[in-house]
Amino acid sequence: MEEDSEVEKEKTLLLEKIKKPYSVVKPTKFCSSNKEITWDGLSGDKTCAGETLYKRAIVRGDAVAVGSSVLVEMDDSDDVSPIYFVEYMFENSDGRKMVHGRLMLRGLQTVLGTSANEREVFLTNDCLVFDLGDVKQTVVMDIRLTPWGYQHRKTNANNDKIDRARAEERRRRRLPLEYYCRSLYWPERGAFFCLSTNTMGLGSGVCQSCKMKETQKEKEIFKVNKSKTTFSLKGAEYSVKDFVYLRPHYFAADGKAMDTSKSRKNARLKPFVVCHLLEIELSKSYKLADPESTKVKVRRFFRPDDISP
Repeated sequence: MEEDSEVEKEKTLLLEKIKKPYSVVKPTKFCSSNKEITWDGLSGDKTCAGETLYKRAIVRGDAVAVGSSVLVEMDDSDDVSPIYFVEYMFENSDGRKMVHGRLMLRGLQTVLGTSANEREVFLTNDCLVFDLGDVKQTVVMDIRLTPWGYQHRKTNANNDKIDRARAEERRRRRLPLEYYCRSLYWPERGAFFCLSTNTMGLGSGVCQSCKMKETQKEKEIFKVNKSKTTFSLKGAEYSVKDFVYLRPHYFAADGKAMDTSKSRKNARLKPFVVCHLLEIELSKSYKLADPESTKVKVRRFFRPDDISP
């Protein structure tokens, strides 16, 4: 009964936390001596910044390895300590031992809410670099790849039954909770994705999540090629002779945008206009291309509703 009350207390804390948007809090600083935190094993490669990489460390007697998961102590002691997946570890130019980790959310912190399994955590694309000294403790977290298909249903059901029985036995014996992860949680896309295990916890100094964000950021930069036949806008690429959608207010008779707000009940909503991209025109007064100074020449296509009385 005492253990059940502790579990309920943790659930209550998580429910209170999910009510507000999750944000990464700055880790607190443990008063740990250098003797309590040491590298275990030889150094490996170096990061692009020339920092030495390591695969394993000993933190206050606990072994922390690349590909493992740890609890990180935060400034707000009232919050449940977040779990981070260790992508790689390195020593910076100041001699500080650092970790590059990816945040793992408990089920209660996702859209699943109370319907989630208390032992299941979800990998995210939110990264944080913190001191090894901020590691509170290591946690047992199993990466699981569940096969899909009707032929695997019976096997999966049996495995789940065995896993639940094992978890119940551990709870009865008051052993630490063991977590498992089988999905990437991507709230910006409103979905859960399969884990890309071949790019996780490589210890190479490259984080796939950070690399993806940098690539996406580069795509969102407005660019026009030298031949003035292609431009990139908000991650999409447009070329001369492409067919595109334009907002209907560009073709309004008075040249003004239509008011399509919900407050106007009689506002007439019109569909996007289909156009053929003919030419990209750059302003000579601007050295660098930007959306405000760049114009396009298009040929409009009419719908039957546009020409019928």
